[in-house]
This record gives sequence, C-alpha cells and structure tokens, in this order.
Amino acid sequence: MNENVTVCPTCGHKIVDYKHSINRTLVSCLHRLNALGGRARLDRMQLDNTQFANFQKLRYFGLAVPTNENNEWQITDCGIWFLQGRIQISRFVITRNAAVIRESTELVYVNEVKDCVQFKIQWKEQASQPSLFD
Repeated sequence: MNENVTVCPTCGHKIVDYKHSINRTLVSCLHRLNALGGRARLDRMQLDNTQFANFQKLRYFGLAVPTNENNEWQITDCGIWFLQGRIQISRFVITRNAAVIRESTELVYVNEVKDCVQFKIQWKEQASQPSLFD
C-alpha cells in the first residue's frame, strides 16, 4: 500500500483529504436552484450528469443545504449573496469523510470562478497522495 495513504487503525478505512474548488458547474447548479425559487429536489431540477453528481458540493461552501423534507435542497443567504456578487467565498475547500476540514484563504467573487471540474482520474491520483496540509 502507498505509504502516503492514512488508514484508520480501528476499521481499516482509507482516510483521504480531497480538494474541491468552486467552479462553473457548481455555480450553474446554484443558479438553477435559485431560479426554481431557492428550494427544490435534485431529481426535478433537470441537471445534467456532471451537475447532478457535483451538486452536493455546494454545501461545502455554505451555498446550499439539504433540508429534512422530501430530499430538497435550499439555497442559503450566502448562496444568494454570492450569486449577486455581494460576497466572496473560498476558492477551494479540503474535505475528509465529507466534512470540511480546511478552507482556502484565497477568496473569489462569482465572476472570478473558472471552469475546473476534476475528472475521475484526477480523484484517483489525488487519493494516492499525502494530505495537502501534511
């Protein structure tokens, strides 16, 4: 096994830190949610495969949150303000086990977001590397 991969000593689960950048795909998801009144179910939003697979990452940036009702998602005030260009958010976040553990100190406005969706091969390569903050 790669010496840079951390494994839980109790259960043997591989522990990996992932970097998620805000990108045009996520902004398009947020815009779609906002256009639907700020609250909607993913299966009714007419998202493409990339949008559908990445939508949940909006919560890492505090832009949208899942509700406890009917599998819906709700845009946050920060999400609205970000779309309006009123606030900046972190350019990227680092997650471990689906929880944010670090945020970029570099901030961006919505008009500064670039298209940089990672593909499966990049995730595989990243999973075999040491933590970004080790």
